[in-house]
Amino acid sequence: MNFDIKADPNRPHHYLIGVAVYPATNRKNAGKMYVKYGPLYFNHKDIEELQHAVMMVKDKVFKTTNKEALEMSERRELVLDISSMQLASHHNQCTLHHFSSDLLIDDDYFDLIVKLANTIDSYKDLLYKSSIRG
Repeated sequence: MNFDIKADPNRPHHYLIGVAVYPATNRKNAGKMYVKYGPLYFNHKDIEELQHAVMMVKDKVFKTTNKEALEMSERRELVLDISSMQLASHHNQCTLHHFSSDLLIDDDYFDLIVKLANTIDSYKDLLYKSSIRG
């Protein structure tokens, strides 16, 4: 398990999105970015539980398997969702982006950010800064 998401505990709401680029064969939108995956929502408590599960797996005294740690943390489904998004994004040449917020965000907001990033540099910069490099 490798879930090293750096997040500010003062921003309890977290989202992952996968961004792709339309191929040249798409006459109308060729070269434009769009949200292909997500948003996947999770909260700061989820991050803390996953970090705790990772510590349990790395503990040399009390051996714990990934499966056992995920069952104890009750975050198995979230890990499967994140892993699926990572795998799909990698194979489809997408970028993954992490956003944190003080408030809940409507899913359409991420579509708007990516749409605006196609023409406005400040939004493109926001996407760049939110990118998860692996």
